[in-house]
Amino acid sequence: MSTSHNPDSNSHINAMQDSNSPNSTSTNPQIPSQVPGWSFYYRPFNDFQIYLINYKEITLNELIINTLYPSRDHHYYDLFVFYFQHPNDQKIYQVTCRMFSHSIIVQYLNLNLFGLRQNEQQQQQSLEFSNKHKENLEFHLRQFLTDNLGSNINDIGF
Repeated sequence: MSTSHNPDSNSHINAMQDSNSPNSTSTNPQIPSQVPGWSFYYRPFNDFQIYLINYKEITLNELIINTLYPSRDHHYYDLFVFYFQHPNDQKIYQVTCRMFSHSIIVQYLNLNLFGLRQNEQQQQQSLEFSNKHKENLEFHLRQFLTDNLGSNINDIGF
């Protein structure tokens, strides 16, 4: 697992992985279901929130069905879903964004670095997407995905 910084987009990215991979593990128990495809953590410019991004290629039929009959998962307050068509190859992607709680990160670091368990009730955070969060995240992710989804998705350069 590596962490890198892309100075051009002012984004922090780590843990890029294929969620269908047998080596893939979920470190966030709050995610009800992992979207098959690719995942990474992201922090867009002008936003201190960290997001877990999952994206997968879908067909036009899936887009129509998903738009007409949204999944129950789309109604979580900490979840935002949008659709993206890559301008170069016209492939369509479903992009699922979940706010990643800072308290989860603190718990993980304390447990794994210091062996310290914290009372989870003390660390609870209410996470909710505002329209500003959605607009800013979608704007920056569209640019990021346009720049980084290339011919070989395993070689995305950060």
